[in-house]
Amino acid sequence: MMYRIVNHLVAIPTSCLIPTAATLRGHNQRFLVPFARTQLYQYSFFPDAIRLWNSLPPTTVSKVVACKMDFIRTFSLICMRRKPMFVNQTSVTRCFCQKASENSSKKIDKPYESAVDRLYKKLMGKVPQSVVVVTTAEYDILKNRWMNKGLTCTSFTNVSYHPPIVSFCVNHPSKMHDLLLRTQHFAIHVLGKDQVAYSLEFAKHVNDDIDQFVRVPHTQGHEGIPIIAGCSAVMQCRVHSVHTVGDHHVWYGSVFDAVVSDNAPDTLLYYFKSFRSVGDEIFIKAFEDATLPYEDWTHEAHLRMAWTYITEYGKEKATPFIREGIQHFNEQNKDKVKFGYHETITGFYISIVADSVNRTSALTFDEFITKNSFLFDKNVISKYYTKDRLYSDDARHSFVTPDICPLPC
Repeated sequence: MMYRIVNHLVAIPTSCLIPTAATLRGHNQRFLVPFARTQLYQYSFFPDAIRLWNSLPPTTVSKVVACKMDFIRTFSLICMRRKPMFVNQTSVTRCFCQKASENSSKKIDKPYESAVDRLYKKLMGKVPQSVVVVTTAEYDILKNRWMNKGLTCTSFTNVSYHPPIVSFCVNHPSKMHDLLLRTQHFAIHVLGKDQVAYSLEFAKHVNDDIDQFVRVPHTQGHEGIPIIAGCSAVMQCRVHSVHTVGDHHVWYGSVFDAVVSDNAPDTLLYYFKSFRSVGDEIFIKAFEDATLPYEDWTHEAHLRMAWTYITEYGKEKATPFIREGIQHFNEQNKDKVKFGYHETITGFYISIVADSVNRTSALTFDEFITKNSFLFDKNVISKYYTKDRLYSDDARHSFVTPDICPLPC
């Protein structure tokens, strides 16, 4: 006999793997469907799984019990990426598989936003929230490596002290939600105020094949969970339960390990001043408070700051925020600043970014810089100014117009 876990389309021989609560952790055991071994070869919707299983020598098959969770996850990954060519079983099985697929990928239409909804958002925006990063990992034996994922979250809260249970929310739909359903473990990192860069890194939308931890120092915790170094606190959790409420999935975790740093800086907090994204709001608050680490004040950070203000206020109203913000940030980091504030260069990029915003339909900063990659070209300003004019004393202290090509209106 064999068992097929219908919601993840997994086929496993019971001669090598006996279904138990631990083995099927993260899967709904109510949907176990037994079928004969010979039937596996009558189905063409497991081509990769069949090929992999048949290629395993007996010595390898005998070791499947020892790596049962990895084997389940591998088959899950293979099969969830395939659509059935045909299904020769009951309509109940077909119906459940179809609904499981629809539930994980279907987007919820946003309802009409009433006056109460807007006031509620405004009210909650005045409540400071701690910024955390939720991480988890899944081992892919086909690629022979851990697939690490992280997500910036501001809905973290304590639920219970005895036993220790915490919760956080994930938007619906979400790839992170689907991954947590499979891994059933995660870590919650409470960030310090000097870790704004991490909050931005994990607030981005990235493809599955992108490693988010390339520039993030980390170690490996329980079940391969990536643990970010230098955080104010870290909790490793097992999934307790998950519920869908409105447009979010609410995850509850049982804390089984925790570390609190006595030497870490103050916790990173934020509150919404507007309807910016979480990543943009965290970044702008750190910029305005001059708590953004100076090494993170890069050219891209300058562009993000200008883009955020301009998209929110428009060019004219955003200009004083940008100018005064840069001057304030430089003053707070005067021992590190080498070049200093330059009025003409600042005015040039305000004009260029504003023009790009007007010409580009981008909902996020990542989309904006992807569509306007020329902004990263350090020589773009030389198409408008000669060096003598740009680096004159007049240009440093007051805005001067270009002498090669006029700025876009």
